[in-house]
Parts: sequence; structure tokens; C-alpha cells
Amino acid sequence: MLKQIKLNKSESNDSVTQSFLANIEKNKQLKTDAINIYDLNSIKLQADVILKNIENQINKCSQWKSSKEQPLSLNTTQNTRIQQQDRQWSTSINKKIQQPRPFSALSGVATRIKRFEDTKEKQKIESQQQIIDKCPQPQKPPKSALALNQLCNQELIMGNFKLETILGSGSFAMVRLGIDKNSKEKYAIKIYEKIKLNDSQKMNNVKREISILKRIEHQNIIKLYWAIEDKKSINLVMEYISSQSLASYIKSKPNRILPEKECLTLFYQIAMAIKYLHDLNISHRDIKLDNVLMMKTNVVKLIDFGFAICMPLNQKTNVFCGTPHYMSPEIIAKVPHHPASSDIWSLGILLSKMITGEYPFKGQNDKDLYRQIQCQKVKTNQDKKINENVMRKRMYKIDGTLIRSCISQRHLNTISKSILNQ
Repeated sequence: MLKQIKLNKSESNDSVTQSFLANIEKNKQLKTDAINIYDLNSIKLQADVILKNIENQINKCSQWKSSKEQPLSLNTTQNTRIQQQDRQWSTSINKKIQQPRPFSALSGVATRIKRFEDTKEKQKIESQQQIIDKCPQPQKPPKSALALNQLCNQELIMGNFKLETILGSGSFAMVRLGIDKNSKEKYAIKIYEKIKLNDSQKMNNVKREISILKRIEHQNIIKLYWAIEDKKSINLVMEYISSQSLASYIKSKPNRILPEKECLTLFYQIAMAIKYLHDLNISHRDIKLDNVLMMKTNVVKLIDFGFAICMPLNQKTNVFCGTPHYMSPEIIAKVPHHPASSDIWSLGILLSKMITGEYPFKGQNDKDLYRQIQCQKVKTNQDKKINENVMRKRMYKIDGTLIRSCISQRHLNTISKSILNQ
């Protein structure tokens, strides 16, 4: 009797298993065929068929389980052996049958869409890279190959000078009045503390400044006498002009406006100094009223070559540097440009400030100011008692053409007439 029950049970199990596996394979085939069907109604019908098949299989499994739970007149040992065999058979069945993935209306379609989007994105990136490769890239200026000890005077020491009042200070340097202990002559000494030059880029900038100052000699440009290095600092000993800048000189005037004749006299000297630099492929990159010193004889001197660079005309740069009010749109946008063109723009801002007493571009903060410069929206102070038509003409006509005409003319009377006629 026991053998008969086992035989019937094994035959029943084999038939159920085979039927269940056959239905699963059929469902897989139906699901594979449904991948290529894009009609939602067809997909829904396929889903209904699959769900019905799954329900049938569940019903068959439930019937088999209920039949398995019927009491048998067997002893405890035989009962335990049969339960172990049942568990082994169930485990083997579960290994063979994989859990079906949850049905999705976009099954198969989503994979193709993702593959298509990835291909499209890859093509877009490649096309953008091709455009970037075709655009001329800014070339970095050659770094100074000279060592610092070659640029500095080894025979001089800072002990020869007595340091007195501070003439000015910046982020990395301080300018102090120095007096030669022997000749009692005054010098302006620019002091770079080595502890602040904590990377190679800052050190290269100092070396470049010394190299450029050693090359130039012009009546309207500050003169470098010696460069002295010690354990703690690098010192640039330059000629002492005065402690009054053109900015402070203009502030002392009524309405902060210079008389036109005096303005043209001073601007002509600054323009000639910039022309001299540009002829040597040197760009100052920080032209502003604070970097122009006034002498008692109404002679001006251009100072502070910390941002200056020597660059041929066929090279470009996109370095962001300078003073916000004097920056050109190219510097703000960080697009490749030759720095000499930015110097011309800064000259125009400087001339506008000298003539009208105000900056042509204003903003509540640096971000707003940069936006006004890029949009070239000129703002004027309506409270000042200045002829609006004359002021508008002067500010809108301050461009490279006017400045180049100032540089090319020898007589200030001719320059004055060219401005007034505009």
C-alpha cells in the first residue's frame, strides 16, 4: 500500500512539474513575442493571458498541496522520511523555476529608448568637442626662465636702506619709503614677503614684474633701480615720485572733475606710456587712476606692473585680472583676447572718469557691475550740473579710435579739438 501511494505521488509530481515548466516556457515565449508589440491593447491582452496562466498554475499547486496534507496511516519514521523527500523535491523545483519579472508595458521598449538616448548624447558630445577643437585656443605666455638670483642684485643688501613710512599696500606687497643711509636719497621700495608667495605662480609673477621693469625706460613710467633678495623678502627699489596718486588729485578738485586742458595734458602722457609698452609687446593689465602718480610739475608716472605681461600680437589669453570698474567685457567673459585691447578699454574708462568725474558703468555689487559692462549700459549722475549732450557724446565716443588718435597726435591742441568736435 505504501509503495502504491509513493508511486502515485511521484507520477503526480512529475506530471505537475512538467506541465508547470511547459507553461512557464510558453509564458516566456509569449512575453518575448510581446516585446516587439508596441500597441497598448495587444500588450494588455498578452498580460491577461499571462495572468490567467499564472492563476491556473497557482490553483494546481494549491490542489497538490491539499492532497499532500491528507492524513496517512503510516508510522512516525515513515512520515518523517516522506516530509524530507517532499522538502527536497520542492527545493529542486524552486531552483529550476525562476521568479518571473514584474510585467511592464514598456518591457523591451525602455531598453531601446535608453540605448537611443545614450547614442544621441554621445554624438552631441563628439560634435561639441569638434567645435571646441576648431576654435583657436589661448596660448599661455612663456614663463620666465630666469632664476631669481639672476634678476636680483647680489652686491646690495637691504641694510643699506632705512625703511620709513608706508606709501601703499596690496594683497602680496607693501611699498615703503626707503632712504639710502649713505647718499640720503629717497626711494620707493616694494616689498614682497616670501611667506605670502606660497606657490610657484605667485613667484613667477614677481620674477616677470622684475624682468619687465628692467627692460623699460620711459619718462612717464616708474623706473626700477635694483632688485634685492634676502631670507624673508624680495625688494624692488624704485624711484620715489610722491605719495599722491591721480585718483586723490582728482578728488581734491571741485566736483571731482579736472579742467579740460589739464585733463588732456595728463591723459596724453598716460597714453604715450601705454603706446611705448605696446610697442614692446608689453601689456599693463591694471590701468587705473590709483596706478598713476602725480609730480609737482604736472608730470605723471605709471606704476604697479604686478599684472603686466609680455605677449606677442599673435597670442591670446583669457586670464581674469584687473580692477572691476576698468575691466573690459572680454576679461569678464573670460574669452581669448590680446591684453593690449583691454588696456585700450581701461584707458577709455580712465579718460571718462577724468572728464566727467564718474565711472561710465556702475553696479550695486561686482556681479551687477560686470553685467552692466557686458551689456555696455552707461549710467550718468543726473545731479551734476554738466551739459547732458556734451557728457553723453564724450562718454559714448571714448573708444579705441579716440585714444589711438590721442597717441598719434603730437600737439594737445589738435587732440582737444578732436574731442570737442565729437
